[in-house]
Amino acid sequence: MLDHYARQLNGVELNGSFYRTPPETTLQRWAAETPAGFRFCFKAQRGLTYSAAAFDKEGLARVVGSRLAGVGQRLGPVLVQFPATTAPQPELLDRVLEALGLRPAVEFRNPAWFAEEVYGVLRARGAALVVTDQEEWPRAPRVETGALAYYRLRREYDRPALEAWRRELRAEAAAREEVHVYFRHVEEGPGRARFMLE
Repeated sequence: MLDHYARQLNGVELNGSFYRTPPETTLQRWAAETPAGFRFCFKAQRGLTYSAAAFDKEGLARVVGSRLAGVGQRLGPVLVQFPATTAPQPELLDRVLEALGLRPAVEFRNPAWFAEEVYGVLRARGAALVVTDQEEWPRAPRVETGALAYYRLRREYDRPALEAWRRELRAEAAAREEVHVYFRHVEEGPGRARFMLE
């Protein structure tokens, strides 16, 4: 599907990297097979945020960051997802993002994270606060944390709903340097993405 995506779209969010970071040779091959404007947004390995307190999250973040950097100029923001069971820990967030060393977009599934202390960390690290439109997860408030915005649109959308999102995203694009928008990996997803690009 990569060749087809790269000809139709300007980026893709990869969920498989949540379970296993691809080998460096694979990442380099993907980069070589895509045009200059195409971006890969990898979901960071779950061990960074879903593992037990004693797990070396910073050590894993350094490994993940180093490997994903092999994509070079094709690398978009790295999606870091915190589960609903994790209470806010701004210090942990700061340490993980620093160790990752790449441009992050952070998704929180516990609304307690939507707090000024957390936004301060995101601003300091140049991270986007991910806005996720999905029934079972809280939608983040639209908070400016820097030049980057990241949206995950994961519902079924009819044309009026897509038009409403397009208006909101057009305003976001006028205020930010870079806006990433990804739809769920379903049959209709690429068509919805094309509609947004147009």
